[in-house]
Amino acid sequence: MLDVASVGALEKLDLWSCPFAVVDIETTGSVAGRHAVTEIALVHVVEGRLTKRWRSFVNPRQPIPRFISALTGITDDMVAGAPLIGRVLPDVLEFIGDAIVVGHNVRFDAGFIEHELRAHGYSSLANPTIDTLVLARRTIAEVANYRLGTLTRELGIDVERHHRALADATATAELLVHCIRKLEDQGVFTYGGLLECLRMRAQPRRRPLRARACEPPAQLPVWTSILLDELQEVPSKPGVYLLKDAGDGVVYVGKSRNLRQRLRAYATTGLPAGGKIQALRGVVASFEFLETGSEFEALLLEAQLVRQHDPPFNALLRNFKEFAFLKLEPGPRGRALATTRLLADGARYYGPYRSMPAVRAAVAALQDALDLRGDDAPRSDSPVVPPGRAEALVDEAIAFLEGAADDVLLATARRRDEATARGRHEVASREEQRLERLRRLRSNHANLEFAAGLNVVVLAGSTDPAIEQCFLFCGGRLAGQCGLPRRLPLREEARRALATLLAERYRPGCAPHSFTRQEEIDQIGILATWYRERREGLCYIDLPAVEPGAGLAASWAAAILDGQPLDVRREVPENQGEQQHESSRQEVEDESCPAIAGAMMLDLAG
Repeated sequence: MLDVASVGALEKLDLWSCPFAVVDIETTGSVAGRHAVTEIALVHVVEGRLTKRWRSFVNPRQPIPRFISALTGITDDMVAGAPLIGRVLPDVLEFIGDAIVVGHNVRFDAGFIEHELRAHGYSSLANPTIDTLVLARRTIAEVANYRLGTLTRELGIDVERHHRALADATATAELLVHCIRKLEDQGVFTYGGLLECLRMRAQPRRRPLRARACEPPAQLPVWTSILLDELQEVPSKPGVYLLKDAGDGVVYVGKSRNLRQRLRAYATTGLPAGGKIQALRGVVASFEFLETGSEFEALLLEAQLVRQHDPPFNALLRNFKEFAFLKLEPGPRGRALATTRLLADGARYYGPYRSMPAVRAAVAALQDALDLRGDDAPRSDSPVVPPGRAEALVDEAIAFLEGAADDVLLATARRRDEATARGRHEVASREEQRLERLRRLRSNHANLEFAAGLNVVVLAGSTDPAIEQCFLFCGGRLAGQCGLPRRLPLREEARRALATLLAERYRPGCAPHSFTRQEEIDQIGILATWYRERREGLCYIDLPAVEPGAGLAASWAAAILDGQPLDVRREVPENQGEQQHESSRQEVEDESCPAIAGAMMLDLAG
């Protein structure tokens, strides 16, 4: 830990030479002392490189709430055998050392660590801290918000799983490096200069820009002139905007909670702009916008318009054809491999992943753990394993991925522990990395099972205050939507509209739960994220997995509008479950993937 003299010397250091320890923790809640740490991760950053990583589960000695487990993927079973926080703290202090502590909203992470240090008789951390949330607000202007997920998505930082400590710590470290580069462009080169910059620039940067005289429109690029002239017509409300080139082709589709504020970022040339905005300024000649009643609706509309127009600047939402799957081939020559194609070939597919490197890493971990063959394995007539062995290995891989067996994790953990006991730290580190990939693999499959099983009615605001927007999701996919009158005299009209939507569009037995098509990943991810976090005060009504007739749909509609529990007893045939099973099987066949029985989606929260 640093003393006053060391802090003074640190202020003279070049930012690239400063030692940084990026921290991220997962907890059972938000209040230190009442809630506890479940996972902690640290990443060293030196000279702009991520040099060392450390992570550990922590036994919180209290149950993990269900919504926290759904958000992070961390369950009570995963932390039951983990060390208590008192045993982890020495490793944390050793890792941090004299480094500057960095975090995204660092007060939260540092606050929990400080509380645990005091509770276990340690001195408080004297290390200075840097908040990447604050840095991002001063160096990045072209984003809708400053959540870590939004920033990593906008900057192209690859994150496999948000709300896990090591993934978020790594993403925060990458964000720190990006911000330091931006600070250098502003003439900030030392840690002391950074502190001075933060003190001098506490006010939002937009304030002085409003008072600044604008350049004459004739001297500005055509795109900027159009925006300045038409910006007053754009509402400060949620919506979607379409940027077009001189040929009226859509080159970019975006969404925002505040359309005017977002579009102003494109026209205000004094603000720092990333490469994408600079490139757009060179090709955009006009724009359109569509106002929505909520950010939720804007996200769904954005994904729909991206699929419709395939704009060249929407790489994150349009490259679904490049998403990869983990493929398990059954039979006497069973193998595991990565692929971008879904075929009706009798194999099981798990996916999609957003990046081929991620799926290759997962495949490699599974191959090593089970001695499965890969896509480069020989396909000769002579067997490479004893008869029946390959089939048993594939079955074991399926059981592991679908949460039915822990033998793979136990065997990998045993090899790690044996290597540690023998002092073979390189082997132990490799097995620990493999163990983490396998855990993430199964966790992501559970995430998809959760998301693809959501049958929900979502009630949201509308552009018309007299109308409430209603979205019907079946198996995580948007099955239909309609507007419901809010006024009490029109309640019967609202009930009929909702009952018609349920009766005509709600088919839970036809929604494939076993896999998701590549083009559905964004829509399913949007619902799963908002459902878990209960964002923006929307109303969520869970629906039973029962296909309603007209009478039951009317009953459900009335209950939803009255805020009452749904009645599932009426109009349910005795063989309903068998009918749903057969319908689900038929749906898989209709999707030209008859043997797909399991799937995993990598970063649903992104």
